[in-house]
Amino acid sequence: MQKKFVIVFFGLVVGLGLISCHRNRDEAANTNTDTPAATAPAPSTGGTAMSNSDLENAVKAKIQSDDQLRSVGINVNADADKKEVTLSGTVPSQDLRSRAVDLAKSAQDGLTVNDKIDVKPAA
Repeated sequence: MQKKFVIVFFGLVVGLGLISCHRNRDEAANTNTDTPAATAPAPSTGGTAMSNSDLENAVKAKIQSDDQLRSVGINVNADADKKEVTLSGTVPSQDLRSRAVDLAKSAQDGLTVNDKIDVKPAA
């Protein structure tokens, strides 16, 4: 009888240890702060609420993924409650302006993008 108790107890201890290790590994993976913004995963459009800064960061990451847009510095302001972002700044071509708007729209489903980007060709 005592031998069965020891075996069951040992099994419980090992099982709890494995569960604890698994949880610690998952928590460590979720708190990695070394990930650059450009490679951050796209935010979930599921039932979780997004903050203004989360939405701004998601749009900025999309824009930063484009080599030409990264160098022009587009400003992003977000209102997550309205699912709306405003892009501003100056780009040298209409093509870059359109690309910035398209990338911003791709950051989240149903996102409204207010385009305040000026086009001023390089002199």
